[in-house]
Amino acid sequence: MMIEGKGLGGKKVNRVNMSLSNRYDTKLKRLATSCNMKPTTLAALLIELSLDSPEVVYTLQNKFNVHNAYKVIPLEHNGDVELVLTDKE
Repeated sequence: MMIEGKGLGGKKVNRVNMSLSNRYDTKLKRLATSCNMKPTTLAALLIELSLDSPEVVYTLQNKFNVHNAYKVIPLEHNGDVELVLTDKE
């Protein structure tokens, strides 16, 4: 498990500040308790899982993308999912 604020293998850890509604904060806390994690650790894991899921990436872009020039294609490379710009305008 990663310790918050410390990267593994010399990797830099970037902080993301987000606000949740009370409803989603409660859901996050309950799931974190169930999984024996801190809510921030679980939130980071959920973000990582989402960004590594081509289905989630496609769904989010289909619903919210407004600039085709910034649309990404999830490509699997050496077991990791990379998000590559499409070069469309």
